[in-house]
Amino acid sequence: MSKINKHQVSTSVKASINPRVLKWAREAVCFSHSDIVKKLNKKTIKEIDLIAWEEGRDFPTIDIAKSLAKLYGIKFITFYLPSIPKNIKPLKDFRGVSDAAAFSKNFVFLMREIQGKQEWLKEYFASKGKKPINFISSVNIDNGIKTAVNSLNSLLLTDIKLKPKADDTLKALVKKIESLGVFVSIGNSFNGHYLYAIESAEARGFAIADKIAPFIFINSKDNKEAQLFTLIHEFCHLLLGKSGVSDTSSDNRKPIEVFCNKATAEFLMPTEKFREVWDSITTNDLGKKIEILCEKFPTSSLSVIIKIHTLKLIDKNTFDETHNRYKKNDSAKSTVNAAIQKQGKTHFSAPYLRTLRINGRQFIDVVIEAYNSNEIMIRNACSLLGITKAAKFDTYERKWDMYL
Repeated sequence: MSKINKHQVSTSVKASINPRVLKWAREAVCFSHSDIVKKLNKKTIKEIDLIAWEEGRDFPTIDIAKSLAKLYGIKFITFYLPSIPKNIKPLKDFRGVSDAAAFSKNFVFLMREIQGKQEWLKEYFASKGKKPINFISSVNIDNGIKTAVNSLNSLLLTDIKLKPKADDTLKALVKKIESLGVFVSIGNSFNGHYLYAIESAEARGFAIADKIAPFIFINSKDNKEAQLFTLIHEFCHLLLGKSGVSDTSSDNRKPIEVFCNKATAEFLMPTEKFREVWDSITTNDLGKKIEILCEKFPTSSLSVIIKIHTLKLIDKNTFDETHNRYKKNDSAKSTVNAAIQKQGKTHFSAPYLRTLRINGRQFIDVVIEAYNSNEIMIRNACSLLGITKAAKFDTYERKWDMYL
């Protein structure tokens, strides 16, 4: 990547943003003008200023506009869109939780951040005449699991093989999926701060099944096995053309989630190979069998247990007892790991690595391409990539190259 000269954006320069988008962004989070004045905490900003900006009679400075974008949970560049974003609204909820309508504020903001990137990409690709991706919405749930698995195999396993270690397989498949034109984002906070993290219990991931700029988000709070399962699960959503938020839980009984879970399990643990390994195990100890199967396939023990039961290799009572026991053990491990991480954690994770994961290699490349071809300004590139200061742009580039 080419280096970019450092610039310091003046606090006096006004942002010629779209007033309709500015008003929409405030109303979308149910803030009044007085709420915003208090949150900005700037003596020079009054309600009449906000009204003037929203009516297009004046414009805020770039710094103030950035502060407003942060308050509204959207990307700064969203203010420059020619019309009110159509896609920046809560995605359909496929989670199997009891209070499925209640997304936390942190998750809504994270969702908007990803949707803002996706909206910008659509505008950018439209100007380039990009052709639709043909495998999006190519599978129908009525076609059956086998059709989805065949699509997964033909699209994802043409030049790579699944490895027993989930971390290795996750990296390989993320790279493969990105090469197909899908943007993959891995993170758990819209601004990188641990206090705003999204727990996997709320959402493991979501998919935006757009034919021009499809996105997959994966919650990095999960272990690698769970992240890998979510990646394929969300890819199945793309194949079905169904945007939405998932939790991939085996307790989820929503038809689309059941379909995606089964297709993912079959892709990661092909039945023929699974039975072959099962039959080769000489011990009768179920715990040992589960351990051996986990070493052969890049999945969690819970996924293996569900697969064993699906193939009717154990009865219902044995499954219930075993599944509940492993689920409690996993929950206890997660609690301990979270406590350990919290004790030694600083308020922010490594910014270069965090921005690389949340943006994804492919998105970074597109933004830098747009900047280098003078199609967007440096402040817009920084906004899209989550870089706080334009002067740090070239530093981020160098750091990203080190991680790759």
